[in-house]
Amino acid sequence: MTTSTALVLALLPLAAPVPDRLVYKSPRGAEFTVTADGLSSIRVDGRPLASGGWSAWNAEGWFKDCGSRKVKADQMKEKAIEVLGADRARVRHVKDEIVCTVEYAFADEDIVLSARIENGNPDEPLHAVGFSGLTFSFDRPPEGLMYVQHITYFQAHGVGLCHPGHWARIGGSWAIDGSAGVGTSPWRTGLARTLTLWDYADWSPEKREKLPSRRLLYFAVAEVPPQGARVFGFRMRVSPERDWRHLLAPYRDHFRATFGEVRYKADDRWIATDYLNHSQQAIGPGNPYGFHGGHRRIDTPEGAKAFCDTLLPRLAEGNGQGAIVWGQGGDDPRGCMYRPDFDCLPPEVEANWPAIAKAFRDAGRKLGVTARPRDLCVRKDWKHDLTIDINPEDPGHREMIWNRFKTMIDKGCSLFYLDSFGSSFEDVRLMRFLREKLGPDVLTYCEHQCDAIFPYSGGYSECTLDAEDPKQDPAYRIWSGLDNWEVYRWLTPGAQLASRLYQVKGKPGEKTEPVDRFFMRNRVVPLVPINDCAARMPDLKRFGAEHLDAKGRWTRP
Repeated sequence: MTTSTALVLALLPLAAPVPDRLVYKSPRGAEFTVTADGLSSIRVDGRPLASGGWSAWNAEGWFKDCGSRKVKADQMKEKAIEVLGADRARVRHVKDEIVCTVEYAFADEDIVLSARIENGNPDEPLHAVGFSGLTFSFDRPPEGLMYVQHITYFQAHGVGLCHPGHWARIGGSWAIDGSAGVGTSPWRTGLARTLTLWDYADWSPEKREKLPSRRLLYFAVAEVPPQGARVFGFRMRVSPERDWRHLLAPYRDHFRATFGEVRYKADDRWIATDYLNHSQQAIGPGNPYGFHGGHRRIDTPEGAKAFCDTLLPRLAEGNGQGAIVWGQGGDDPRGCMYRPDFDCLPPEVEANWPAIAKAFRDAGRKLGVTARPRDLCVRKDWKHDLTIDINPEDPGHREMIWNRFKTMIDKGCSLFYLDSFGSSFEDVRLMRFLREKLGPDVLTYCEHQCDAIFPYSGGYSECTLDAEDPKQDPAYRIWSGLDNWEVYRWLTPGAQLASRLYQVKGKPGEKTEPVDRFFMRNRVVPLVPINDCAARMPDLKRFGAEHLDAKGRWTRP
């Protein structure tokens, strides 16, 4: 090398070092570090909050009957980071047959992780992807909405435990300690099964809830085809503000983009209820369908008239919106109460029904019945039926169940209690279809709920008053959970929940809050058995005047 060549080389600019990490600081003091291991560190005001990494793996083995488990994703073969800017980075991991490329995008207090999963297996699809690696070290045992359960529970029960479902009723999560809060949300997944867990750092019985450490896991259940790819999104907020609404705000954005606004016109006035069917033992020559006696014998002209004469004056007196009945077809000898074929009425009831519907219509009150939309009756043996699930994806099944609703709507019904329904992924899919058909004026109340059902249907619940312990004030408990209901109506303004008083334990004192005041101040529509209407009428009038406007809507959300 000549002296001049060496001089020229010496004058050339040196290549800039390739950064091996991205450090992002939020405006409110949270610091995130992304390395080739993924999201590796979170600090809040200098205090370590989380450490580890973030990587994907085959999660089929976590859930019962979820896939072949043949797509290998055990050993890390490659990992690399590319810093794209002051608030963006890309991390690529190669694990056997899976390639996971995560785009990290920061804004304000939030981080969005968009993970592209490539399935390199030539033959097998990947049905569930898991993400994990971060361990959070709170300054005390955390509080919040943190689903946690041992892996064996999921291996026994399957993906039905994911959101939307009966176990994971809310799709987001939040956790707080004494100085910081964390909120998580699926992101741009559409209607898909997801699950966020805050796993115990130690499952020893004496340590579980007492330790301040939790391991974050996120699952997405959706097929990645052989030699195909799919993107899974996740969003996290870290903030010194620990109010759950602030931490769940990203989830609310995701929820509304996915499920939309409420699709029905709520009526918050109380509803009368009545159980018409008695039992198999009541069936006889004089009562061929097993109805209760008196006004519940709607299979006779006299009973049908008494039914209207009993319910309508009470509804008028207390400004109730209408009535829902259970067992409108009597007690079916083939079982499966309450029946999925809810539109099939005995001939005598069929003959009396127009008079009942006309009386309610003329009185300006709504008439409702019990339905069971997710089930189908088939023969178990010569005398008995059993139920099986319908397939919400089958157009023939959907049309069949819609025709049952249409039959009863044509008979004058505009209220429906939906038995054994409301808290599964399949229920949400079916209710979406049904709401499009029903329109906004027909109201439905699902026996079970998850957050995703409320844009399409109201919920039904039951309430217990516990007054057994003389050392404690009597307390009401809504089975759906008051905390859950607060989140549901925050996510879906205008949503409805209706409840009946199921049980009173002990002897409430004179100062015990009236149940209808408890219902109304918590924005729960009272379901009032007709036999209780007279005793509760003063409270229904009084608290209705306090909490409802002239249109029958809550005066405040």
